[in-house]
Parts: sequence; C-alpha cells; structure tokens
Amino acid sequence: MGLNQIIYIHRLISWRFLRKDKSLYQLQNSLGYFFQNPSLLNAALTHKSKETKASKNYEQLEFLGDAILDHIISEMLFIEFPQAGEGFLTEKRASLVQKSFLSKMGHQLDLLKYIISGSSLNLKIKKNYEKQLCNVFEALIGAIKLDGGINPCIDLVKKTVWKNRHEAWKTINFKGKLIEYCQANSLKTPRFIVADTEGPDHEKVFKVEVHLGSSTFSSASAPTKKAAEQIAAEKTLIKIKTN
Repeated sequence: MGLNQIIYIHRLISWRFLRKDKSLYQLQNSLGYFFQNPSLLNAALTHKSKETKASKNYEQLEFLGDAILDHIISEMLFIEFPQAGEGFLTEKRASLVQKSFLSKMGHQLDLLKYIISGSSLNLKIKKNYEKQLCNVFEALIGAIKLDGGINPCIDLVKKTVWKNRHEAWKTINFKGKLIEYCQANSLKTPRFIVADTEGPDHEKVFKVEVHLGSSTFSSASAPTKKAAEQIAAEKTLIKIKTN
C-alpha cells in the first residue's frame, strides 16, 4: 500500500468519525478547520480532571497554542503598525492575548459545551468556565498547528481575535498614556480640542484634534467625543514615539 493510499484511508476514517459525532462536526465547522487526527481535537477539549495523562488533556496543547498565538498576533501587529515602537506593539499584543479577551473568543465559538471534564471541575462557576474557555481556545490553536500547520491557525486567529481587536483595544486608555508620556519626556501637556461636529443630534460625529504646544499632531472622528479622543491620542503616541 502506497503512502498516498494510507493518507487517504486515514482521512476517510477521520471524516467518518467526525460525521458520526455531530457536535464535533459542528465545532470544527465553526473553527473553519476539520482535523485529520481526531485524537488531537479530543485532547484539546479535555481537562486534566477527566484525564491526567499529559498527552490526553489540553495542557501541553495550551502551552503550544499560547506561543503560536503570540507569534501570529505579533506578526499581524508588525504589518498593521509598521512605524510603531516596541512598547506600543507590546501593549497592543497584551490586550489581544489577555485571558479575559480570549475567554470571549471561546464564548463566541460556544466552546463550553464541548469541554470534557471530571466532576471535580464545576463549570457552572463563572471564574471556572471563563478560565477554561480561554485555555481550550489556546489548546485548539496548538492542536490545529500539529494537525495542519500554521496557516489554519492564522485563519482562526483572523476570524476571532483579530476580527475583534478593536473591542480589546478599547480597554487601553490612550489619552491617559499620552499625557503620562508627555510628562515623563518633558513635552507640553496635550490638549484635546473638538474641531468639528457633523450630523443630526442622534447621529453626531465628533472630530477631535490633539495639540502639543502650537502644533496639531493628529485628529480623529468618532460618534462620541471620548472615542475620538482615544483614537486621536493613539495616533499621536505612534507619531511621537517614531519621530
């Protein structure tokens, strides 16, 4: 029997297994990836309270997935912000890989109903299930890498973490960070000026400019003054840190 025949038979068996288990089929459909090796998927969903053997639960896969996620996000940020400094990129990445945000990604994929755990793990407790959602999300990235390489991992990160990146970045107070940076580097205190407003009362758009001394560094428009200030402050930080 040739190698191609062996691969074909292996994939056929895996496909039949996945079709038989409708819930796992639905999960993989949501992931946008179908496993050639179902045991990797099973391990990625299994908590150590159910299976203590390292190769049978998600802990090793979570470790791998965490590193892969960092790598993918770092490269995406490098492309998105080609002029940004290390500190700015590090902060952006930290907000995208924080546990609470990854838990939301796991929730979007409805991972809770697929987690395999023992009776000692109570998944009805919020802090427990939020932690597991994050862990399993990372473990799935690790499992996909071992099963199909880096490209399907990138696809999954794009459709989850990267797609929702602006939600994560809302937690960063760029206005406060800009003020702190200016104070620490003996720069003028930034002033945030509403330069223009457009639209009817129920759909107003605010344009905010950031002034440092007599110079206008950047501007941004948003449905609220606060949001426009944050975007403009972020743009200003990038400019002054790269000049």
